[in-house]
Amino acid sequence: PSLRDLGHSSPFMHNGQFDRIEDVLEFYREASDLARNGKLRNGASQLRGIALRPTDLLPLAAFLHSLNEDYQ
Repeated sequence: PSLRDLGHSSPFMHNGQFDRIEDVLEFYREASDLARNGKLRNGASQLRGIALRPTDLLPLAAFLHSLNEDYQ
């Protein structure tokens, strides 16, 4: 699926546990840190390739929100 209108498609994740894009990004930041440090049990190997800093989250969330259509 496309990233367009991602902000209008909550809840997020396979079980709907997050209502905000920012929470999803924080989840992946934390999970990828644990995976790179060998502290994430049964984590997907792709998580080790994600390297987000806390300062990356707001700009990335702003970009994802910018892809939303303006519905009236």
